[in-house]
Amino acid sequence: MGQSKILLGSKAFMEMLAKVSSSATDSLYAQAMTFEGDDAGKWLIDIMKSCPAEDKRLLIDSYSKVVINDHFVNSIKYLKDTAFRNEVKETSRLIDEAKSAGIDVRFTNPVGFFGQKYPLRNHKKMVIVDGEVSFLGGINFSDHNFEWHDMMIQLNDKVLGESLVHDFNTTWSGTNQSKRIETDEGELYLFNGKKSVGLYQDFFKHLENAKASIQIISPYISEPLLGVLRKVAASDVEITIVSPQENNKSIFKNIILSEQKKGYFKLKEYPGMSHMKAILIDDEKLIFGSSNYDLVSYYFEQEVVFVSTDIELIADFKANVLSQVDEVSDADEYSAFQTRKASFIMSLLNKVGGFAAQTILRPH
Repeated sequence: MGQSKILLGSKAFMEMLAKVSSSATDSLYAQAMTFEGDDAGKWLIDIMKSCPAEDKRLLIDSYSKVVINDHFVNSIKYLKDTAFRNEVKETSRLIDEAKSAGIDVRFTNPVGFFGQKYPLRNHKKMVIVDGEVSFLGGINFSDHNFEWHDMMIQLNDKVLGESLVHDFNTTWSGTNQSKRIETDEGELYLFNGKKSVGLYQDFFKHLENAKASIQIISPYISEPLLGVLRKVAASDVEITIVSPQENNKSIFKNIILSEQKKGYFKLKEYPGMSHMKAILIDDEKLIFGSSNYDLVSYYFEQEVVFVSTDIELIADFKANVLSQVDEVSDADEYSAFQTRKASFIMSLLNKVGGFAAQTILRPH
């Protein structure tokens, strides 16, 4: 089947997906949190329509029913902005086109009455072809996501592919798994929100066992990951975090700037918006997938994460991803007021999130 590959950027990912799926015979399963009726969404549907596989399915989180292009559908913008209304309608039209072409489409995680279940998202991004070739990472199917710095990783691991197919089918039927699976190439973590806290503690042992270095690229870092990093840093492990300079969620930018002043990690800022989620431990273990290891992922969301010790894949990551990161600048000085405010908000959200996850917002 060939080696695992880093596919840096949406173009590289989609071109490889088109190539692999063109010879599929059995199945093509795609799952994402965001799917929109723009060029990115049309590109995916065109690939799926052209794929000769008999079983073609698209699983979308219900987030895409209520948010298009980072704007709520039920908003003043929808009433006033003709272009936005057209975006919303084109998304529905494209989904109908996919169904007419023999692609089964299903939405997961309804947002509930008045959106009370909005935090409970299925955040997974993955594609599986014939149960053998898998793509995991952070790329959603929308134009603005396609413009961001991100990656998908192609994995040719049959055990992994079969496990992801099973997870896809389980989600399709309305159930979310929480488990760790050993594969030929590493460890697969499936977080279901409801039981994620315990499984994350198992997952965090990978970081806690670091000997020399941890390098993290992620846009939305908060607790509980920060708490793990503070513990690891006390053992003289060198930690570097790469965060986007133009973060689309400013609270996370202020959180990481606030933490920077504590001195237990070096912070670099990637120019523009980076949506990539990757962790390299001791140059020996590469972690990637959909989780940001933040409060929302920890308490509420379904996530998929893979831990690989593939030497060639790690070399590929260092050569094509970290080589770019090495050239980005160190972060600017923090704004004391903004970071104190962000820290207070995050502390409050941690308490509220923990309570909500056990009571009114228990993931299903």
